[in-house]
Amino acid sequence: MKMILAGVMLTGILTTAAMGQGERRQKEPKPAREADKRPRVAAPQEMFKRMDQDGDGEISKREFFTSPRIGQLPEKQRNALFGRLDRDGSGLISREEIRKMRQQDERRAREDFRKLDADHNGSVSFVEFSGGEFIRKLPVEKRRQIFKRMDSNGDGEISGADRPKGPPGKPKVRPERKRKQ
Repeated sequence: MKMILAGVMLTGILTTAAMGQGERRQKEPKPAREADKRPRVAAPQEMFKRMDQDGDGEISKREFFTSPRIGQLPEKQRNALFGRLDRDGSGLISREEIRKMRQQDERRAREDFRKLDADHNGSVSFVEFSGGEFIRKLPVEKRRQIFKRMDSNGDGEISGADRPKGPPGKPKVRPERKRKQ
């Protein structure tokens, strides 16, 4: 479970780092609904492209460190994060390294999900979720908050139906409403 959370945190850091570059704001923001208040998460390809400033298909340590969000981290954390992503130790982060890391994190997440699913019904209840090694150390209210966020369809269980559709941060396409004339 710690590896899942570490992977999610790492993805979040990279995502917010990519979002910080070239970000534009509207002059007058529209009133946001609860679901719209979260920051838009860039797709991995978009994130990578933003960080790859020289367009050579790899992210150097300099490019990585100049990303606004990454630049805010202490140097020790930046180096550790870069080292985790640069799996082959080449001093560059390639798309392939990111792809392999995401696959490995996905495998771990599936394994951890199976471990939490005590009754083997394909979904995890709040009680099962609370039994997770890392989660059980959290206060009950914090567990409820995390569970509620993960239970995106609100049915009281975390299952495949709660998995986001499409790439991260891609806005859901809503049909346009016809205006009354």
